[in-house]
Amino acid sequence: MGFLLASLLFLAAGEVPPLPVLTDAEVVGQLRPAELAEWHSSMRVVTQGETRVKQGQSIMATSVGAANSSKLGNLGQLAEPPEKIRLRAQKIIDEGNAQIQQASPSVRRLRLLAAQRVAALSKPLELQLNLAPQALATALSESSARLQKQAAGAGYKVVHVVGSLALSAEGALDRPALLTAQLRAAWNKSGPNTHEPVPEAGYAYVAPAGPAVKPALSKGLAPVVVAGQEAVVWAETYVLQPDGVRGVLFLRLADASTFRLLASEAAFVDLRGGPAPASACVVTFRDEQRLFTRPAPGGELPCGFAAGSHPVGSAFLAHLCVTQSKLGVTATPYFVIVTGGGAVPSEPLLAKWRATLRPPANAEIAYDIASLPATGAAVEVGRLAVAFPPAPAK
Repeated sequence: MGFLLASLLFLAAGEVPPLPVLTDAEVVGQLRPAELAEWHSSMRVVTQGETRVKQGQSIMATSVGAANSSKLGNLGQLAEPPEKIRLRAQKIIDEGNAQIQQASPSVRRLRLLAAQRVAALSKPLELQLNLAPQALATALSESSARLQKQAAGAGYKVVHVVGSLALSAEGALDRPALLTAQLRAAWNKSGPNTHEPVPEAGYAYVAPAGPAVKPALSKGLAPVVVAGQEAVVWAETYVLQPDGVRGVLFLRLADASTFRLLASEAAFVDLRGGPAPASACVVTFRDEQRLFTRPAPGGELPCGFAAGSHPVGSAFLAHLCVTQSKLGVTATPYFVIVTGGGAVPSEPLLAKWRATLRPPANAEIAYDIASLPATGAAVEVGRLAVAFPPAPAK
């Protein structure tokens, strides 16, 4: 941790931070299995060489002195001549040094590699999402096909297409029946696994009766007790440009038992259903704390979103968490909103993301991203930006 803080100071000053000096135990912690085997083999040779050198030095220091003592000199032919002792000791020392020299290049290379990996932890992580422009119908069809393939590959035999949500440029929320119907039609055309019939009572979050009971997807459906059997799918659209026309389409896949987000698809579309937009959409996220590279701690609690987090920034963060990190995301708030709204139940979370909209600049949308852990103070993570460069020529 001390090295990470020092590295950040060097970076702030525009200087290249020096590589850290690692202990052998720290080196081992940074090496991969094949590298680790090489490290142990080389260190064993170095240790053997060092032992030989010490053995030779001991013989050189003690035996020569003993051979030169008057007592040993009286032993006549039983005493080894001092010169012969020195030669024997020097041979042992040379053999030990040769072993050390043989293994040292490997040890130095692996130690350098480990130090570089530790030093890399002080560098911000840059994530990028390139959304090619698509027609809405094409995006629904292709994204549905990919999600259906992922659901089937993960063993989900039952899929519920539960609805959709749309957020306007003014921040108004809608649950467009037309988009839901288009999604259901696209899903059924995308592969052999059609979605489940809509329950008579419709989809809604039915709170569990007790802590040991799972929530249900509808008043007419029993709770899904075992994870990995049933999934839910929905669509989200967010206006990204002032004209209210161009925006992003997300299709989400979540487990119907754990309400954990499993997969996410995204496309840049004309939300009225017209031709593909003329520009592309590029999302960049600079993770100053490298949270996206960290494995989920024990228990694998998912992340959520703070009440004041901007919905567009939150939507992109959820997509990046699922597609470019090992951080889980709860799907419960999305399911509640998509299926009719109401109070979002509390649940244990690893942390909450908070996206704060920055003042507009150069036709770019940007958000300051913070992480609010379950305990402790908020951590400023970095910046997420959405830009609209010209679409690449086909």
